[in-house]
Amino acid sequence: MPVKRTVPVRRVGPGLPRHRPGGPGGPEHTVIEEAIVEVVLNGRVLVRAGCLPEALDDFALGFLASEGLIAGPGAVTAISVSPDQGRVEVRAEVDPDLLVAFRERLAISTGCGRGASSAAEDLPTVASDARFEAHDLLDRMKDMDAAGDLFRETGGVHAAAATDGRTLLAFAEDLGRHNAVDKVIGRCLRRGRACHGVALAGRALADLAILSTGRLSADILAKAARVGVPVLVSRGAVTARAIQLAAQAGIAAVGFARARRMNVYTAPWRLGLGATDEGGPPP
Repeated sequence: MPVKRTVPVRRVGPGLPRHRPGGPGGPEHTVIEEAIVEVVLNGRVLVRAGCLPEALDDFALGFLASEGLIAGPGAVTAISVSPDQGRVEVRAEVDPDLLVAFRERLAISTGCGRGASSAAEDLPTVASDARFEAHDLLDRMKDMDAAGDLFRETGGVHAAAATDGRTLLAFAEDLGRHNAVDKVIGRCLRRGRACHGVALAGRALADLAILSTGRLSADILAKAARVGVPVLVSRGAVTARAIQLAAQAGIAAVGFARARRMNVYTAPWRLGLGATDEGGPPP
């Protein structure tokens, strides 16, 4: 299934022809496709979400990990993607109690694209001493913006990326910021980076920062905490609840990372800014 299409449009504004028709020979615009995707876990629909119909295996894997249902890709025995049907079927070893708890806390999220997420409760503390340079993260935000071809064409997607500070290790665009983050997490896992700081191969997620174009809300923060990501950086705002949870989990929550500035709300030591009353290792 394509992720975009070109449609006729009527453009209105100063200096434009008042009655120029859209259609053959007229102005056109590229818009994104939107699909309702079902993630089916062990034969039962787990969640339905508005999603860009690409990288759905990454989305499903990242969603399962970021919602705490699996500890890593080793728990997954099979993933089958049917993009035309908007369906991803996953076979995985999942603790029944974790699945029950997930269904009980499943809530309508603050996400774009009708993304689903569970309530942020009982989050683990991130066991990582990873540190980053603020200027490196700002540079990687620029790299993420440069990689956003679909956004430049349509203006209709969010982006997310994973970085070790030196380069972008994974990148994804999607209708919603939650889905973009899940796709990046899933891509890292498929490349051998496991949750909870246990590296199957290469570097663990506990050594990485996740970058986002969207608002950092509590449910995004919870996703990062469940997979052990120590730093979240956004071009946009950070909510009060996300700041509270980030402080509890030991995550550096960074907002308004634009040009050469950023707001560091929690765990500033992870960006070399010194220890604070929040605790954490000294610089």
